[in-house]
Amino acid sequence: MHGRSRPLVRLGPGGRHGGLAPNVDIWRAILRDNITELDATPADPDSRTDYRGWAHVLELGTLSVTDVGSDPVRVARTPRLIGRSQEAFYHLSIARRPSWARHAGQEIRMRTGDAVLLDGTEPFSLVSDGFAHHVVINVPRAALQRDLHVQPSMLGQLIGTENPMLRVLMGMISRIGSDTSDLPGEALAELGHTAGELLVSALRLAEVGRTHVPDLRMSHAAQLLRMQDFVRSHLAEPSLSPRTLAAAFGVSVRYVEVVFREAGHTPARFIRETRLAEARRMLADPRQRHRAIAAVGRSVGIENPSLFARAFREHYQVTPTQYRMSALLGGG
Repeated sequence: MHGRSRPLVRLGPGGRHGGLAPNVDIWRAILRDNITELDATPADPDSRTDYRGWAHVLELGTLSVTDVGSDPVRVARTPRLIGRSQEAFYHLSIARRPSWARHAGQEIRMRTGDAVLLDGTEPFSLVSDGFAHHVVINVPRAALQRDLHVQPSMLGQLIGTENPMLRVLMGMISRIGSDTSDLPGEALAELGHTAGELLVSALRLAEVGRTHVPDLRMSHAAQLLRMQDFVRSHLAEPSLSPRTLAAAFGVSVRYVEVVFREAGHTPARFIRETRLAEARRMLADPRQRHRAIAAVGRSVGIENPSLFARAFREHYQVTPTQYRMSALLGGG
């Protein structure tokens, strides 16, 4: 059974570390050092001989990937451990072998290729009857929240292997993990940025699949969160408008306006300010300094360069070019 499960991430140069564990205690210590502090209990406490376990880590800038394998075991993030170690990370755990995940009292069966998003600040557990094998993507909570409004409904929910963005993400990790070439830190960080974008896309797609059927009985606050996330994931579309939101959620334009008005703004204003905020983030990103100002505007759905420059200046009291220069010089 052991021979049929091999790590995707292999040790070597280029931001890789970790190792093999001869017993559960050492394996638990590797998890603590490379993912988060977890309780780990063998499925058969008496089977202490011939143990096999590993944790191979691939550092990709702020994001890391940990390939974890172990003989049958139960791991848990308990309230006691949360109180003792406050690592603020989200963990996307992708099953390489069938297992069970438990979060907020809910158990889900994970097939090979399924994933679940876990929060290191909340209790969770993973259990496997046979050899346990997961690929875990670890991303700081603040970094993921910056790119995606992580709703409680996303945590502990099954993300099926049918999710196309999840499959692309796993294919990328498999390719990077098997390549032991000594990549420079800048290249690893760029790969981490791409992996992060794929992770966000997979989560968005999974959430859209769960909430596609409109529920007019849903509270306006819940509808607002869904509509705001829809806006964030469709910024590049020039036609994005309150009418687009109404069509996407099967409601009237007036209903969309009511939902946003109760939060203190209009849908058109939210779309405009979200576009400008994303453009501002991109202009401050050193990895995107090669992109023309007009291209940044188009990427957030503002196709007219003059209109983009004017809207940016009116909102931030500085032109896009001036802001980029200031931010890249450390003043933004």
